[in-house]
Amino acid sequence: MTNGDRTGAGTAPSEMVALPATETASPGWLVTDEVRAVARGGVFFYPCAGTDTEEALAAFAPDVTTFWFCDPTYRADTVGAIAGCERTGPVSVQGEPNAAMVSRETEGRIHRWIEPCVWTAPLRHQSTGADVTAHWRRGFGEYALAREFKDCSISVFMHRGDSPGEGGSGAHFLDRRPKRHEPLAFLFDKLAAKLRDEALVVTDGSNCGILELRTFHRDRATEGPRALEALAGQIFERWGFRWTCVGHLGPKYGPTLIWKLRRLITLTPAALKDA
Repeated sequence: MTNGDRTGAGTAPSEMVALPATETASPGWLVTDEVRAVARGGVFFYPCAGTDTEEALAAFAPDVTTFWFCDPTYRADTVGAIAGCERTGPVSVQGEPNAAMVSRETEGRIHRWIEPCVWTAPLRHQSTGADVTAHWRRGFGEYALAREFKDCSISVFMHRGDSPGEGGSGAHFLDRRPKRHEPLAFLFDKLAAKLRDEALVVTDGSNCGILELRTFHRDRATEGPRALEALAGQIFERWGFRWTCVGHLGPKYGPTLIWKLRRLITLTPAALKDA
């Protein structure tokens, strides 16, 4: 089998919500100094992102300079620009930009397969003047997680506006589900190895295996500030991290909340090998 991406799940691009590029109360977002400090100097990763790129970059561009957006639907004419940014150089391409999704059979099972392609562009965020590098990776987020990131490099992981059924990716990054195809299995364990010891998870509860993250999922009536107020001060430990709700972005499938994670056991090369 060639070095492509394969999965058995369906996917669709997320709808985009355009919001102000400043810290505001509802219906905008709250990104505090604490949040910025955790994000600073790390890498941002958003699988199954579709066109939902503007708010993510606006919220974190002052402190994060490398952004990865991943989706199997990306094409050359749908990448390379983000609202609120100007491009400061040419778009580079790694891979075959015109490859298409195909169906393949492996060991009697039909799955989707696509050759990955990465478009990279230097951008300047107009509101903050921040210079960033944005990558759009055509392919499945599970493979991007495995192939594109060093251990302990991701400071912000974002996943929202998704679902497990038809029209969604079926990817459960914030869960520990077994899968027959190993790269898709126990995704949170794989994500944990890529997260820094302090990191942020930004989620509306989509495809989450952690009950606390789903408190307001599909709740269109509760806005971000109210959800944050309800969860403020609630600290829980799960899957090797201490979780605290520390902010919010704009809504998607309910309020999008920002969770600060602190690793309970610092990862060393030996610990990563044994994980």
